[in-house]
Amino acid sequence: MTTLRGLLDARCAAVPDAVAVEPAGRPGEGTTWTALRERARAVAAALVRDGVAPGERVVLVARNDTSYFPILFGAGLAAAVLTPLNWRLAGDEIAAMIDDSGATMVLVDEPAAAALAGVLADRPGVRHVVVLGTASGDVRSFDDWVGPAEDPQRPVAPDDVAFQLYTSGTTGRPKGAMFAGTNLAVLVDDIARAWGFRDGDVSLVAMPLFHMGGLAWALAGMARGARAVVVRDIVPTDVLDAIEAHGVTTAFCVPTMLAALCAVPGIDSRPLGLRQMIYSGSPIGEDALKRAMVALRCDFVQIYGLTEATGAFAQLSAEEHREGGPALTSAGRPYPWTELRVVDPESGAEVAPGVVGEIWTRSAQNMVGYWQRPEETAAALTPEGWLRTGDLGRLDEAGRIHLVDRAKDRIVTGGENVYPAEVERVLAQHPDVAEVAVIGVPDDRWGEAVKAVVVLQAGSTPDTAGIIAFARGRLAGFQSPKSVDVVEALPRTATGKVIKPTLREPYWRGHERRIH
Repeated sequence: MTTLRGLLDARCAAVPDAVAVEPAGRPGEGTTWTALRERARAVAAALVRDGVAPGERVVLVARNDTSYFPILFGAGLAAAVLTPLNWRLAGDEIAAMIDDSGATMVLVDEPAAAALAGVLADRPGVRHVVVLGTASGDVRSFDDWVGPAEDPQRPVAPDDVAFQLYTSGTTGRPKGAMFAGTNLAVLVDDIARAWGFRDGDVSLVAMPLFHMGGLAWALAGMARGARAVVVRDIVPTDVLDAIEAHGVTTAFCVPTMLAALCAVPGIDSRPLGLRQMIYSGSPIGEDALKRAMVALRCDFVQIYGLTEATGAFAQLSAEEHREGGPALTSAGRPYPWTELRVVDPESGAEVAPGVVGEIWTRSAQNMVGYWQRPEETAAALTPEGWLRTGDLGRLDEAGRIHLVDRAKDRIVTGGENVYPAEVERVLAQHPDVAEVAVIGVPDDRWGEAVKAVVVLQAGSTPDTAGIIAFARGRLAGFQSPKSVDVVEALPRTATGKVIKPTLREPYWRGHERRIH
């Protein structure tokens, strides 16, 4: 299945009247595969009519909605490249990505249309703006814009770019990661099978569709016969209501969302009916994981990967979750079709099992490259096809990956390396700590000092000295935080990852040596 057209046509041939997608909270209002194809053809016809060339980027700035899918498949039928953007970003950040993409066509939902009115008016390269809702002025509504449902029959090759996703930008300006039909094939044929989708599943699509976590999860499930229930806004009680009302059997969440769901009063008595929960995106404490397993009463599977690898390339199975033990602190084993190396970050030489190094992976999952960024593509992908993940970790004797941290988040204090994720895992076990992020801050004696930034459990009294003592009883002295700051919330990306540069910035302001 190397094209979006191929996926769409295959599902229409197999199950034309089955529901492909439906909005959360509105059971019975779904779109069948046949209706989805008709709508996609109407989108494709409109794109061709308005001069969108093969390979041209089509930008979408919108919250999760079922309209995403006719736009995605419609772009595929027109041989264009859908480029969904993070609607939560500031206007100037979105403007930079629109300019970078070179898009002449921008589709926005109503909130984004209002927020970006000035931005879109100032983009001379943008010839067409379409609003997914009520439009006014020089822009058109989606229903007025779409053309007759006529397939333009533009050819698409497996090596052509199918979609483009901008990286979160937590370590620099966002880059457009390109994914071809060959990447799509691994996702819907291999990864989808590893994720355990079954024909007739009902899949909760709650993660943002501008991110690989949302897009990959949705497409993988749909390709394997799952009905996608699309969540627009993550309100924990509403999500649980949707799981019940739609009969959701499988879902993908990040740890912060899991914690929010498990905090809803009465969750233990809800008849949820979940078969499995897949999770990823950021570290989760063992106690929090066990609480979620009890509350949701289903199999848990952890996946590990990154955008540039078309999502996950390693997995910790449900069986290993049930067994517990040391495996729960790992990110699982690489998929059979992927190669994995742990290398010295400086030399690129492979290190021995158990030794910490940078994780590299090679498979047909790896992205084509970054849009119009040859130097940054070369920095991410070796000539031999290895993707440098930027993650530090080690392999245990069973071949499981144990993540240590992001290479750029490493703290060097008094000549010793401290990996924040290791400290965070310990502090997450403190009964008063709800969330934690560990960073390095400037220190005249040690160069950097370890600082913990925590969000407390509701009702807890701040006791920073107690938190430090808790860490010192479980970590080496140089690893333990020298200070603790208590905050109301940690800055996070849309997919739940803590934005550490934002946390570090106030402490490093005015220092020549910056840790980013």
